[in-house]
Amino acid sequence: MSDTETSQPQIEQALAVVQREVDCIAAELSAFRRFRSRIVSIEPTVQSAGIADTAAGGVSALSARRPKPEASLRAVREAYRETVMAVPHFEAEYDDSLEANMSMEFGPELGTQIATGTRLTPQLYEALLTASEGARDERETLLPALEDERESLQSVRATLDDCERRGAALGANARRTTDSARLDSIDGQLAEIEADCEAVAATRQQQLHSRSAAALSGVDGTSLARYLYGDCPVTCPALADTVDCLDTIRRHRRHCIVSTS
Repeated sequence: MSDTETSQPQIEQALAVVQREVDCIAAELSAFRRFRSRIVSIEPTVQSAGIADTAAGGVSALSARRPKPEASLRAVREAYRETVMAVPHFEAEYDDSLEANMSMEFGPELGTQIATGTRLTPQLYEALLTASEGARDERETLLPALEDERESLQSVRATLDDCERRGAALGANARRTTDSARLDSIDGQLAEIEADCEAVAATRQQQLHSRSAAALSGVDGTSLARYLYGDCPVTCPALADTVDCLDTIRRHRRHCIVSTS
């Protein structure tokens, strides 16, 4: 890297991760909104007298054979396939069956009843409405948190880029002079840059400790950083690049101090 180049490799990788997650969650939020708008117009089936509900795997009192799912339940499944399971990233991220995906989103009992049952009872329908609202609300909570994280990373990157450019110029000037007064002045300016980096690190650290991910598919209680960056080389990418920037600034300062001693 040249004296004037800047590089925040961990932040760049993190921004790519966050943007992918923003795109996925935004698509899923839209899908769950469309799913719910479709199922609100579906009428649940009122159970007829003398027929046992087979939604949980029971046997019809009138037939030993499992009846086919009624139209209302088929409509729910079709709506789910055409909305939630139709998001662009579904195959890459999930690649689940209808039952597996519904069970993940709505819980195993409700997911199995909707995916394999035969009758959309009023009770099942109400549970589905509630669960679909919950899935939608999870995304509505998580999406702004992801967008805030993206903005935070971009802000840290801009500050570090500026610190690195200023530090590189001052470091180059320090190596072109042996004048003690000049070196003291350069060191003072480097100290200001160092303070700027330390402030960035402190602010970022506070954000990490005060923010957690919304409940989404088993990550409730997990910090947003670990949720996003668990598979990355570092789980605190902005701090990692800040530390690297600080190391560079302090190396320039050491040169100034050694040269004046």
